[in-house]
Amino acid sequence: MFKAEGNKYRELFLWIIIFIFLSALPIKLIFFQKSDFSAGKEFSSKASLRKSVLLAKRGEILDRNNLVLAEDIPSYEIGLTIKNFSFDPTHIKAISENLDLNLNRLNKRLSNKNRKYLVLSQNIRKQKKEFLQSLEIPGLEVSNRKFKRNYPQGEILSQLVGLTNYENEGVNGIEFALDTILAGKNGFEEKQLSRKSGIIQNKTLKKSKDGTSIQLTIDTNLQFLLFNKLQEAVFFHEAESASGIIVDLKSNEILAMTNFPSFDPNDRKNLKNMNLLKNNSSIDLFEPGSTVKPLAFSALIQNNSKFLNEKINTSPGWIEFEGYKTEDAKNYGILSTSEIISKSSNVGMVKLCNNLDSNKILQTYYSLGFGKYMNEIFISTREGYLPEFKDLSLREKVSLCYGYGLQTTLAQLTNAYSVIFSEGIYRPLELLKRSSEREAKKILKKEDALQIKKILFEAVKNGTGYKANLKNYDVFGKTGTARIFKNNKYNEDIHNALFIGMAEIEEKEYLIGLIVKDPKKNGNGGGDVAAPIFSKILNTIEKF
Repeated sequence: MFKAEGNKYRELFLWIIIFIFLSALPIKLIFFQKSDFSAGKEFSSKASLRKSVLLAKRGEILDRNNLVLAEDIPSYEIGLTIKNFSFDPTHIKAISENLDLNLNRLNKRLSNKNRKYLVLSQNIRKQKKEFLQSLEIPGLEVSNRKFKRNYPQGEILSQLVGLTNYENEGVNGIEFALDTILAGKNGFEEKQLSRKSGIIQNKTLKKSKDGTSIQLTIDTNLQFLLFNKLQEAVFFHEAESASGIIVDLKSNEILAMTNFPSFDPNDRKNLKNMNLLKNNSSIDLFEPGSTVKPLAFSALIQNNSKFLNEKINTSPGWIEFEGYKTEDAKNYGILSTSEIISKSSNVGMVKLCNNLDSNKILQTYYSLGFGKYMNEIFISTREGYLPEFKDLSLREKVSLCYGYGLQTTLAQLTNAYSVIFSEGIYRPLELLKRSSEREAKKILKKEDALQIKKILFEAVKNGTGYKANLKNYDVFGKTGTARIFKNNKYNEDIHNALFIGMAEIEEKEYLIGLIVKDPKKNGNGGGDVAAPIFSKILNTIEKF
């Protein structure tokens, strides 16, 4: 009896175990279903997320009067997702008309059944983009905003302002020099899309930060004037090129800086000559010729004031010195030191500089900025060339005094003249508007600078620069005509024509540097070619 009862309890225990197992099974199945659903949902969510870049807007470049010189214009790409497109003829016609697409060609592109997405147009402006969206054409899609760099002033400022590449990064000029300031920082956004590519949720992960705008010292009106006068000179003299700088002498701010020929930065597809990208005003090296004579004279009188009253016999109009012959334009006879500068006598400069130590000449030139890089804004510049003192022969020493054996840029040469016209004070040329002036440095004695300024007045009034004269204002300046070194020799027929001058008009002092390269017609010297450009510019400014 006890045995039967024990079997009964074992059987009951077994049935309880089976019941518990069968009860737990559906619960487990439900758990796995929920778990798999959550995992599938998470996977589905991840699969439908798209991460895209939010482009930052690049800062503007402005002139001194807040006129825009470079700006970012928003643009968009318009396309079609073919499977969502209605193929309604009215929609196709609307796309054709609003995007300037040939209707037959558009229909042909749409007939390609293997195509999933069709790019219709790029660089579409915001207004047109918004209008197309208002048509509610099925499948029409607009990409994220992009930016296209625009240069409203075109070729007159292209070499100074510079360019950006297709990534909107600065590659030359101010765009390159100040790229870290102008460029912003991109952001990111995340879009959750449905199976039909519709946006369910838009989430910004990181906001974009636009770049900082900068203001230049340039006056666009003067830039336009300078460009036009350089263009006229190149055509009239059949020259290779011309460059110019206009400086406000009181602040040493550059009001205009340009070259001709130039290029249109908004039409770079037609840019064939890559040399046109260069800002020759600050990068093209040349021997300054006679424009250096007043600067050499400053070295002379600083070291011995007796040179101010010297009389030099320049007859017979040439001199043999250290095996080389140096000539003047004609036999000037006996000249005062002032007349040596105003009549631009090479013979007189040879005789004067033979009395001066080479190191004194080089030290003066270096203190005036030759052989050094200019300030940090002039990335597109070169430091020029000054020889080492130990390498100088007597012949090379005297050549330095009439403009050969050293190399400079127009920007450097103009900056050096600013010292004379600022009573001996050196300040770097400025291209950025600043809240305060930078520290100045005294280079020449005030009385020496004023004495040279008087000589430069005579050089225009009665000397080689007479074509720079103005009717109502005093002009101070110096011409230069320098033979160009080519194929290992100086060519008698190829010259650079230069003029550096200053005049005060309506209480504003304008310092102007000019160079015309290889003029072939209607004169070839600084007096005939460059000096008249100076007077034309200032006569126009006077009318302003």
